[in-house]
Amino acid sequence: MRRYKIFLLFLFIIVSISSYFLLNNKYKISKKGILKYDRAEVYIQAGHEGRTRGATGTSSSFGNEIDWTPIVANEATRILREVGITVIRSEADRRKYSVVDLALSIHFDGCTKQCGTGASIGYDDETDEPAAKDWKEFYSNYFKFKWQDDNFTPNLRNYYNFKYTITRDAELVLELGDLTCPAQAKWMKNNLKNIGHMVAYFAAKRIGKEHLLKKPHMA
Repeated sequence: MRRYKIFLLFLFIIVSISSYFLLNNKYKISKKGILKYDRAEVYIQAGHEGRTRGATGTSSSFGNEIDWTPIVANEATRILREVGITVIRSEADRRKYSVVDLALSIHFDGCTKQCGTGASIGYDDETDEPAAKDWKEFYSNYFKFKWQDDNFTPNLRNYYNFKYTITRDAELVLELGDLTCPAQAKWMKNNLKNIGHMVAYFAAKRIGKEHLLKKPHMA
């Protein structure tokens, strides 16, 4: 009888621990075993953030991509969290699985030919196209410069972080403009926090909660 009670107590502890992790969305049981992941409504990654070597982003006399992406990502995260929207805020190499409604990776482009590029969007597959179209239409209200075609580079269409985000709506890479183009760079530098507001409003809109935020003003 004593052994039976000990067994029941042990079983209760195991079930309690398992239930805790499952209810808090920390683990997913699959055929391959237990897969750890984090859960939120929105995922926001600051491109290149945290790196000291390797792919550290583009630079110009106006600024560095690795310095600008956290400003935009932090402002978007702050605005969303203030109204109760849950956000996973990621640096470049977090490399953890995230289950979210929408995943956004923030970047700025650059080119050896001055003003050779502009804003663009990268995404994983055709299911992301409606969100990509929505972002382009929305951001074009503020960004009055050149756009590249969607997924116009291998790095956009095969973005390394797509494999870490599992989304209900979409996973997008947002190239916000050409940092090496004076006209674009000056506008972006003067509006980094405003762009963060734009990203936040877009994210809220995609998950049906734009009524919680003020619409960004025209910059």
